[in-house]
Amino acid sequence: MNPKKQLRAILIDVIPPRSDKQEAESELEEMRNLVKTMGGITILKVIQKRGRPSAKTFLGSGKAKEVALEVEDLKANVVIVNKLLKPNQILHLKSTFKKVEVWDRIDLILKIFEKHAQTNEAKLQIELARLRHEFPKIYAYQATTLFEKERGGISGTRGAGEKGIEQEKRHLRRRIKDIEKKLERIKKVHENQRKHRKRTGKKTVALVGYTNAGKTSLLQALTHKENLYIADELFATLDTRIGDLWLPNTQKDVLVAGTIGFIQKLPHFLIDSFKTTLEEAHEADLILHVIDFSDPKITQKIKVVEEILKDLECQNKSKIYVFNKIDLLEDLEKRKRLKIKYPKFKPLFISVINGDGIDELIQAIESLI
Repeated sequence: MNPKKQLRAILIDVIPPRSDKQEAESELEEMRNLVKTMGGITILKVIQKRGRPSAKTFLGSGKAKEVALEVEDLKANVVIVNKLLKPNQILHLKSTFKKVEVWDRIDLILKIFEKHAQTNEAKLQIELARLRHEFPKIYAYQATTLFEKERGGISGTRGAGEKGIEQEKRHLRRRIKDIEKKLERIKKVHENQRKHRKRTGKKTVALVGYTNAGKTSLLQALTHKENLYIADELFATLDTRIGDLWLPNTQKDVLVAGTIGFIQKLPHFLIDSFKTTLEEAHEADLILHVIDFSDPKITQKIKVVEEILKDLECQNKSKIYVFNKIDLLEDLEKRKRLKIKYPKFKPLFISVINGDGIDELIQAIESLI
């Protein structure tokens, strides 16, 4: 697809018959925001209830044909599925929808990552994730090619196309190993930096949270670090950013590290690709879980982040729940409920925009680190 051409997206999902359609619509709204981050627009959302997604076309065959007509009528140029598609499903959907791109949820997220990546480390991690995501598709293409040959009665020696696929797979394997080696070298540099910090007694605070919760804005508020990219969009920051926070009572400073934002339904290979960036959270002395107080899906998003932290073996670290964006929602009862629900994590309520609660947060950091 021409990168200068605006995305005109149709979003689709399949949910079990007894599932809550409102929940599915909420997930597609998040997808719509991802498309918006790409500079695109969503022209249609399609949710089908069925026992399970079709092994061939994800949607039922009849519904897939209906969407194909909508693609043509609405002049869509991409169809995006809110799931991780199997390679053969992508092949069949492309055949059904003809001249448009077919992406799954991970394709969309990776394209946003590619748009926002700035450092060499981030670009390498994204390329690694992309290769791991694309690799199974080559096998599917090969299997489809062989099936078509058998159906057509073609036999004998391997064709040029099949050999080309084998060559491409070998190339991808070599590239994956090359990137892994480069990232391992970067990881060792980070490890040496952390060892030096520990020898000098310098502590680290890591900011984690759902994407667009305000982590980078908080990093700037705490450290006054300049040249940070701050935007009201998903995955605006992919690289680890580190700044110094002065603690007035103890007369010392600590490092504050911002990390990549999380989102629901991230496959393990994608998290694994960003391990060098997420090491800051794993090695931190204190974690600030930054949460959008105004978000109606606040409980679900807290759970998503905590599950990823568990995967990173960070679940037992000292942690503060920092509810940001209180300027967007005046709800004292909600604050009380959250304090009662999460007493272990010492909830604090702040607004990076107007500075409310920042001094209290610094005091809490000082008492725990």
